[in-house]
Amino acid sequence: MHNDYTEFFRIVYRFFADGTRLTYASIGVGLLVAFLLFKILFRDVSGYVDDNDTAFKVPIVNADYDYVDSRWSRGKIWVWLFVSIGMGIAAYYQLPDWFPHAFKAPQ
Repeated sequence: MHNDYTEFFRIVYRFFADGTRLTYASIGVGLLVAFLLFKILFRDVSGYVDDNDTAFKVPIVNADYDYVDSRWSRGKIWVWLFVSIGMGIAAYYQLPDWFPHAFKAPQ
């Protein structure tokens, strides 16, 4: 068990030790978009918790299950995740074209 944690922290350390400015900028763009979308879609943490609870209700078990609310909450969570991750990936490939002197193109 201890070796698993040690290996995990080695992987994280190597990722940040070998990272480039492009990698860090892309992660920053993804986190910024995630934060902004979070504020737009959920307003605050309690809104996210409510949507998370609503998204994973089971029709037979929960008496207050609503199909439309469940699908809407699940859709908001997926949109938030996909757009945030997609913007980080897009930034990784687009930043060298937009700012060629600041970032080198990925190879």
